[in-house]
Amino acid sequence: MNHPEKWVSVVAVVAVVLLFFAPGDHIAKLTLAIGYGALLLVFLFGAMVLTLMATGKIDLSELLEEESGGASMSRFQLLIFTFVISLSFFLLVAKSNEFPQVPAEVLTLLGISGTTYAVGKGIQAGSEKAAEEAEAEDENEKAPGKKGEK
Repeated sequence: MNHPEKWVSVVAVVAVVLLFFAPGDHIAKLTLAIGYGALLLVFLFGAMVLTLMATGKIDLSELLEEESGGASMSRFQLLIFTFVISLSFFLLVAKSNEFPQVPAEVLTLLGISGTTYAVGKGIQAGSEKAAEEAEAEDENEKAPGKKGEK
C-alpha cells in the first residue's frame, strides 16, 4: 500500500500476459487486456480501502451522522439504495457474463435518492445560515450604543 508502483506493475503484467496469450486479433487482445487491467486496478483500490477501514485508518463512525450528531435518513437512504442497486447489477453480471441494459427507472430512482440527500443538505445549510444571521442580529441589538444599526 505504501508502494503504488507494485500495484501498477501487477496490472501491467496482467495486461502483457493477456496481450500475448489471449486468443483473437490484436484489437480484441488489447481490449481484453485493458478491461482486465482496469478491473484488477479497481479491485486493488477496493482492497486497499477495505484494509484501511479494517485497520481503523478510515473512520466510519460518522458516516451516517449529521453535524448535530443525529442520524441522517437521507444519507442512510442513499447508502442503502446504492448498495442494493450495485449488488443487483453485480449479480446480474455474474449470472449472464454481460453487462445488462440499465433501465431508465433505476437511473430515475438513483437520481431521486441522490437529490433527496442534496436537498436535505441544502435545507440544513439554509437553516444553519438563518440561525447564524438571527444570532448576529440579536448580538447587534444587545450591544450598547448600536441599537437600531445594521
